[in-house]
Amino acid sequence: MTIAARLRISPLRAHGGDEIDLPYAPSPWRLKQCRQTGIVFLANPPAYEELSQDFAYEVTFEKETQARKQAEPLRYAISTALKRFRGRILKRNKSLTLVQRLIRDARGARINVLDVGCGWGSLLDDLFKSLPADLRGKSVPHGIEISQELSRISDGKLRKAGGRCVHASAMDGLDDFDDGYFDVIIMASFLEHDINPLTVLERSAKRLKPGGSILVKVPNYNCFNRYLRGSRWCGFRWPDHVNYFTPETLKATARLAGLDVVRMSILDRSPLSDNMYAILRRMK
Repeated sequence: MTIAARLRISPLRAHGGDEIDLPYAPSPWRLKQCRQTGIVFLANPPAYEELSQDFAYEVTFEKETQARKQAEPLRYAISTALKRFRGRILKRNKSLTLVQRLIRDARGARINVLDVGCGWGSLLDDLFKSLPADLRGKSVPHGIEISQELSRISDGKLRKAGGRCVHASAMDGLDDFDDGYFDVIIMASFLEHDINPLTVLERSAKRLKPGGSILVKVPNYNCFNRYLRGSRWCGFRWPDHVNYFTPETLKATARLAGLDVVRMSILDRSPLSDNMYAILRRMK
């Protein structure tokens, strides 16, 4: 494991500013908050190269799951049961529902969809299975994934639907596509992972067709559960969550990237939820 020798500055500033240390991160990780912009970020994240294997999502997810299960077995069992109930019984998946709406609103003979940080390709797989035949026939799924193993799995799924998965960081993967290519870009549980969230959003904005949209889902650092649980909050993941957004800092990041927030309702940013959602479009 390589720990960054030079500390990272606020992802919303070109130069260092006034920063405070926060008490949540276990050693050797250092969590800071920028006083000027309010954003909370990991100051010494792993290098991109380590996110491909050593700190790949499937590795850290398994470690985090086991740690939470051992530390709070009853809470973990209840939380897991509730998630399964919402997903399997209530069929609730807000990211999926929002993307379905964006695709229905898209125009043109071909609808290109990109999932940044697509993991196993599960969201795209569920999405395309849920679309009516007319939309499924003209929609093409694409993905970007930094984990070597997950990108291999996703690529096999997406190629069957006429798309592909690029094995790369988000910034490098976006360069693999032309400007104005995508109708919908999905960043569901992704932007908290990338050390350059502003640059990623800027490049994503350029890849959007006129009227295209970006769906963002991130942990809500301003939720009641984070204040209640402190360092045990489920939104903390060490070291692969490197940005922690509030509704205000997410809006500020979007604006700096040249994007308007066209949807972030009170339910999308509710302090009762650990996650928040936003739909972004290029500024006119």
